[in-house]
Amino acid sequence: MIDFNDLTIYFTVGGNQSHYDSMFKCMRSIKNLGVKPKFLVIELGNKLNSTEDYEVVSFPNAIDFSKNKKIGYIIWKHKYIGFNHVKTRYGLYVDTDTVAVNQTFDYYFSNIQEGVLVSRHFWVPTIGVYNEKAVQPELLQETLRLEEKLGLKPQDAFFAGGVIGFEKTEKTQEVFDDVVKMYNDYYGENVEYVRSVTDELFFAAALAKQPQLIRNAGGALNHCSMGEEFMPIAYHNNTLYGRNPFESMNAPITFLHCDTGRRDPSEKYFNEVKEIIRRKFELV
Repeated sequence: MIDFNDLTIYFTVGGNQSHYDSMFKCMRSIKNLGVKPKFLVIELGNKLNSTEDYEVVSFPNAIDFSKNKKIGYIIWKHKYIGFNHVKTRYGLYVDTDTVAVNQTFDYYFSNIQEGVLVSRHFWVPTIGVYNEKAVQPELLQETLRLEEKLGLKPQDAFFAGGVIGFEKTEKTQEVFDDVVKMYNDYYGENVEYVRSVTDELFFAAALAKQPQLIRNAGGALNHCSMGEEFMPIAYHNNTLYGRNPFESMNAPITFLHCDTGRRDPSEKYFNEVKEIIRRKFELV
Protein backbone atom coordinates (compact mmCIF):
# COMPACT_ATOMS: atom_id res chain seq x y z
CA MET A 1 0.00 0.00 0.00
CA ILE A 2 1.18 3.50 -0.75
CA ASP A 3 1.20 6.38 1.68
CA PHE A 4 -1.28 8.85 0.18
CA ASN A 5 0.90 11.68 1.41
CA ASP A 6 3.18 10.53 -1.42
CA LEU A 7 0.49 11.02 -4.11
CA THR A 8 -0.60 14.26 -5.75
CA ILE A 9 -3.67 14.20 -7.98
CA TYR A 10 -3.77 17.28 -10.17
CA PHE A 11 -5.97 19.02 -12.73
CA THR A 12 -5.70 21.77 -15.33
CA VAL A 13 -8.66 24.13 -15.40
CA GLY A 14 -9.72 27.50 -16.79
CA GLY A 15 -12.51 29.27 -18.60
CA ASN A 16 -16.15 28.46 -17.94
CA GLN A 17 -17.35 27.80 -14.41
CA SER A 18 -18.66 24.40 -15.54
CA HIS A 19 -15.08 23.14 -15.80
CA TYR A 20 -14.39 24.21 -12.22
CA ASP A 21 -17.63 22.55 -11.04
CA SER A 22 -16.65 19.31 -12.77
CA MET A 23 -13.20 19.40 -11.18
CA PHE A 24 -14.62 19.77 -7.69
CA LYS A 25 -17.03 16.93 -8.44
CA CYS A 26 -14.05 14.75 -9.31
CA MET A 27 -12.30 15.74 -6.08
CA ARG A 28 -15.39 14.76 -4.11
CA SER A 29 -15.58 11.40 -5.88
CA ILE A 30 -11.96 10.66 -4.95
CA LYS A 31 -12.55 11.61 -1.31
CA ASN A 32 -15.67 9.41 -1.29
CA LEU A 33 -13.37 6.42 -1.92
CA GLY A 34 -11.83 7.06 1.48
CA VAL A 35 -8.45 8.24 0.24
CA LYS A 36 -6.78 11.57 0.96
CA PRO A 37 -4.12 12.41 -1.61
CA LYS A 38 -2.77 15.91 -2.08
CA PHE A 39 -4.72 17.91 -4.66
CA LEU A 40 -3.07 20.37 -7.03
CA VAL A 41 -4.85 22.71 -9.45
CA ILE A 42 -2.98 24.13 -12.42
CA GLU A 43 -5.24 27.08 -13.21
CA LEU A 44 -5.29 28.98 -16.48
CA GLY A 45 -6.83 32.01 -14.84
CA ASN A 46 -7.06 33.55 -11.37
CA LYS A 47 -10.37 32.51 -9.86
CA LEU A 48 -8.90 30.25 -7.19
CA ASN A 49 -6.62 30.52 -4.18
CA SER A 50 -4.93 27.69 -2.34
CA THR A 51 -6.90 26.20 0.55
CA GLU A 52 -6.42 23.40 3.08
CA ASP A 53 -7.95 21.04 0.50
CA TYR A 54 -5.89 21.92 -2.56
CA GLU A 55 -2.91 23.92 -3.77
CA VAL A 56 -3.31 26.29 -6.73
CA VAL A 57 -0.59 27.21 -9.22
CA SER A 58 -1.91 29.98 -11.48
CA PHE A 59 -0.99 30.96 -15.03
CA PRO A 60 -3.30 33.99 -15.27
CA ASN A 61 -1.96 35.33 -18.58
CA ALA A 62 -1.49 32.08 -20.51
CA ILE A 63 -4.86 32.33 -22.30
CA ASP A 64 -7.06 35.20 -23.42
CA PHE A 65 -10.49 33.66 -22.95
CA SER A 66 -12.20 36.70 -24.45
CA LYS A 67 -11.10 35.71 -27.93
CA ASN A 68 -13.34 33.28 -29.76
CA LYS A 69 -10.59 30.80 -30.58
CA LYS A 70 -9.77 27.20 -29.83
CA ILE A 71 -7.67 27.32 -26.68
CA GLY A 72 -7.94 23.75 -25.39
CA TYR A 73 -4.53 22.84 -26.75
CA ILE A 74 -2.93 25.43 -24.43
CA ILE A 75 -4.71 23.95 -21.42
CA TRP A 76 -3.61 20.45 -22.49
CA LYS A 77 0.04 21.52 -22.58
CA HIS A 78 -0.13 22.51 -18.94
CA LYS A 79 -0.85 18.96 -17.81
CA TYR A 80 2.76 18.21 -18.78
CA ILE A 81 4.03 21.46 -17.26
CA GLY A 82 2.20 20.38 -14.11
CA PHE A 83 4.71 17.55 -13.62
CA ASN A 84 7.21 20.12 -12.35
CA HIS A 85 4.78 21.38 -9.70
CA VAL A 86 4.14 17.94 -8.18
CA LYS A 87 6.17 17.78 -4.97
CA THR A 88 5.38 14.20 -3.98
CA ARG A 89 6.90 10.90 -5.09
CA TYR A 90 3.90 10.04 -7.28
CA GLY A 91 1.67 12.17 -9.49
CA LEU A 92 -1.61 11.53 -11.24
CA TYR A 93 -3.02 13.94 -13.81
CA VAL A 94 -6.80 13.68 -14.26
CA ASP A 95 -9.12 15.52 -16.68
CA THR A 96 -11.74 17.63 -14.94
CA ASP A 97 -14.64 15.76 -16.59
CA THR A 98 -13.94 12.49 -14.78
CA VAL A 99 -15.16 10.84 -11.59
CA ALA A 100 -13.40 8.20 -9.50
CA VAL A 101 -15.15 4.84 -9.18
CA ASN A 102 -12.84 2.31 -7.49
CA GLN A 103 -9.80 2.70 -5.25
CA THR A 104 -7.13 1.17 -7.48
CA PHE A 105 -4.43 3.70 -6.62
CA ASP A 106 -2.67 1.28 -4.25
CA TYR A 107 -2.36 -1.33 -6.99
CA TYR A 108 -1.17 0.94 -9.77
CA PHE A 109 1.30 3.01 -7.79
CA SER A 110 2.72 0.03 -5.95
CA ASN A 111 3.55 -1.43 -9.35
CA ILE A 112 4.53 1.67 -11.29
CA GLN A 113 8.27 0.93 -10.91
CA GLU A 114 9.55 4.41 -11.79
CA GLY A 115 7.43 4.53 -14.94
CA VAL A 116 4.53 6.36 -16.58
CA LEU A 117 1.01 4.97 -16.09
CA VAL A 118 -1.15 5.19 -19.21
CA SER A 119 -4.00 3.57 -21.12
CA ARG A 120 -4.32 3.31 -24.87
CA HIS A 121 -7.10 5.25 -26.52
CA PHE A 122 -10.30 3.22 -26.76
CA TRP A 123 -11.08 4.31 -30.34
CA VAL A 124 -7.66 4.94 -31.87
CA PRO A 125 -5.11 2.72 -30.09
CA THR A 126 -2.27 3.26 -32.58
CA ILE A 127 -0.91 6.16 -34.59
CA GLY A 128 -1.98 4.48 -37.83
CA VAL A 129 -5.57 4.08 -36.64
CA TYR A 130 -5.54 7.67 -35.38
CA ASN A 131 -4.59 8.88 -38.87
CA GLU A 132 -7.28 6.71 -40.42
CA LYS A 133 -10.17 7.54 -38.10
CA ALA A 134 -9.48 10.85 -36.40
CA VAL A 135 -7.58 13.04 -38.85
CA GLN A 136 -9.57 15.12 -41.32
CA PRO A 137 -8.49 14.41 -44.92
CA GLU A 138 -7.36 17.98 -45.54
CA LEU A 139 -5.07 17.79 -42.46
CA LEU A 140 -3.58 14.37 -43.16
CA GLN A 141 -0.46 15.57 -44.95
CA GLU A 142 0.33 18.06 -42.19
CA THR A 143 -0.21 15.38 -39.55
CA LEU A 144 1.97 12.85 -41.39
CA ARG A 145 4.69 15.48 -41.81
CA LEU A 146 4.69 16.16 -38.08
CA GLU A 147 4.63 12.47 -37.17
CA GLU A 148 7.66 11.84 -39.37
CA LYS A 149 9.47 14.73 -37.68
CA LEU A 150 8.56 13.30 -34.26
CA GLY A 151 9.73 9.82 -35.25
CA LEU A 152 6.27 8.26 -34.90
CA LYS A 153 5.39 5.11 -36.84
CA PRO A 154 1.90 3.75 -37.65
CA GLN A 155 2.33 0.84 -35.24
CA ASP A 156 3.26 3.07 -32.29
CA ALA A 157 0.75 3.20 -29.45
CA PHE A 158 -1.58 6.18 -29.12
CA PHE A 159 -2.34 6.88 -25.47
CA ALA A 160 -5.34 8.64 -23.96
CA GLY A 161 -4.39 11.91 -22.30
CA GLY A 162 -7.27 11.97 -19.82
CA VAL A 163 -5.53 10.11 -16.98
CA ILE A 164 -1.74 9.89 -16.67
CA GLY A 165 0.23 8.68 -13.65
CA PHE A 166 3.94 8.64 -12.89
CA GLU A 167 6.64 8.21 -10.33
CA LYS A 168 8.88 11.28 -10.36
CA THR A 169 12.33 10.31 -11.59
CA GLU A 170 14.89 11.82 -13.94
CA LYS A 171 13.63 9.53 -16.73
CA THR A 172 9.95 10.39 -16.32
CA GLN A 173 10.94 14.04 -16.09
CA GLU A 174 12.52 13.65 -19.53
CA VAL A 175 9.22 12.38 -20.96
CA PHE A 176 7.19 15.34 -19.72
CA ASP A 177 9.85 17.90 -20.60
CA ASP A 178 10.07 16.37 -24.07
CA VAL A 179 6.33 16.78 -24.58
CA VAL A 180 6.50 20.46 -23.62
CA LYS A 181 9.48 21.04 -25.91
CA MET A 182 7.71 19.41 -28.89
CA TYR A 183 4.60 21.42 -28.09
CA ASN A 184 6.51 24.70 -28.09
CA ASP A 185 8.44 23.81 -31.23
CA TYR A 186 5.23 23.15 -33.14
CA TYR A 187 2.81 25.70 -31.74
CA GLY A 188 5.50 28.36 -31.53
CA GLU A 189 5.11 28.66 -35.29
CA ASN A 190 1.45 27.67 -35.52
CA VAL A 191 -0.30 29.87 -32.99
CA GLU A 192 -3.69 28.65 -34.21
CA TYR A 193 -4.84 25.22 -33.14
CA VAL A 194 -4.44 22.48 -35.77
CA ARG A 195 -7.30 20.11 -35.11
CA SER A 196 -5.36 16.90 -35.76
CA VAL A 197 -2.42 17.91 -33.56
CA THR A 198 -3.36 17.25 -29.93
CA ASP A 199 -1.16 16.79 -26.87
CA GLU A 200 -1.56 13.04 -27.29
CA LEU A 201 0.58 13.03 -30.44
CA PHE A 202 3.48 14.64 -28.59
CA PHE A 203 2.93 12.35 -25.61
CA ALA A 204 2.99 9.27 -27.86
CA ALA A 205 6.23 10.46 -29.43
CA ALA A 206 7.89 11.07 -26.05
CA LEU A 207 6.91 7.62 -24.78
CA ALA A 208 7.94 5.93 -28.04
CA LYS A 209 11.48 7.13 -27.31
CA GLN A 210 11.44 5.49 -23.87
CA PRO A 211 9.14 2.45 -24.14
CA GLN A 212 10.71 0.89 -21.04
CA LEU A 213 8.86 3.50 -18.97
CA ILE A 214 5.37 2.59 -20.23
CA ARG A 215 3.06 1.02 -17.65
CA ASN A 216 -0.10 0.19 -19.61
CA ALA A 217 -3.08 0.00 -17.27
CA GLY A 218 -5.71 -0.77 -19.92
CA GLY A 219 -9.00 0.94 -20.58
CA ALA A 220 -10.27 0.53 -17.01
CA LEU A 221 -7.96 3.30 -15.86
CA ASN A 222 -9.68 5.94 -18.01
CA HIS A 223 -13.05 4.50 -19.02
CA CYS A 224 -15.07 6.58 -21.50
CA SER A 225 -18.60 5.36 -20.84
CA MET A 226 -19.81 5.10 -24.44
CA GLY A 227 -21.71 1.81 -24.42
CA GLU A 228 -20.81 -1.83 -24.84
CA GLU A 229 -19.63 -1.45 -28.44
CA PHE A 230 -16.91 1.03 -27.49
CA MET A 231 -16.37 0.64 -23.74
CA PRO A 232 -17.75 -2.55 -22.18
CA ILE A 233 -18.68 -2.59 -18.50
CA ALA A 234 -19.25 -5.61 -16.27
CA TYR A 235 -20.89 -5.52 -12.84
CA HIS A 236 -19.81 -8.03 -10.20
CA ASN A 237 -19.78 -7.97 -6.39
CA ASN A 238 -20.93 -4.34 -6.30
CA THR A 239 -17.99 -3.31 -8.49
CA LEU A 240 -17.84 -1.87 -12.00
CA TYR A 241 -15.25 -3.51 -14.25
CA GLY A 242 -14.25 -2.20 -17.65
CA ARG A 243 -11.85 -2.50 -20.56
CA ASN A 244 -11.08 -1.15 -23.99
CA PRO A 245 -12.95 -2.96 -26.81
CA PHE A 246 -9.72 -4.52 -28.14
CA GLU A 247 -8.76 -5.91 -24.71
CA SER A 248 -9.87 -9.25 -23.29
CA MET A 249 -9.41 -8.71 -19.54
CA ASN A 250 -11.68 -6.59 -17.36
CA ALA A 251 -10.33 -4.62 -14.42
CA PRO A 252 -11.96 -2.43 -11.76
CA ILE A 253 -12.71 0.96 -13.31
CA THR A 254 -10.64 3.75 -11.78
CA PHE A 255 -12.15 6.79 -13.53
CA LEU A 256 -15.25 7.24 -15.64
CA HIS A 257 -14.71 9.95 -18.25
CA CYS A 258 -17.49 12.02 -19.78
CA ASP A 259 -18.40 15.66 -20.32
CA THR A 260 -21.94 15.53 -18.95
CA GLY A 261 -22.67 18.89 -20.57
CA ARG A 262 -22.51 17.11 -23.93
CA ARG A 263 -24.06 13.72 -23.24
CA ASP A 264 -25.48 11.40 -20.57
CA PRO A 265 -22.73 8.89 -19.65
CA SER A 266 -25.31 6.33 -18.57
CA GLU A 267 -27.56 6.40 -21.65
CA LYS A 268 -26.18 3.20 -23.22
CA TYR A 269 -26.05 1.13 -20.03
CA PHE A 270 -28.78 -0.57 -18.01
CA ASN A 271 -29.93 -1.58 -14.53
CA GLU A 272 -27.29 -1.40 -11.75
CA VAL A 273 -24.60 -0.15 -14.12
CA LYS A 274 -26.75 2.76 -15.24
CA GLU A 275 -27.63 3.66 -11.66
CA ILE A 276 -24.03 3.60 -10.47
CA ILE A 277 -22.83 5.74 -13.38
CA ARG A 278 -25.52 8.35 -12.73
CA ARG A 279 -24.73 8.36 -9.01
CA LYS A 280 -20.99 8.73 -9.57
CA PHE A 281 -21.54 11.72 -11.86
CA GLU A 282 -24.00 13.23 -9.34
CA LEU A 283 -26.83 13.12 -11.86
CA VAL A 284 -29.31 11.83 -9.26
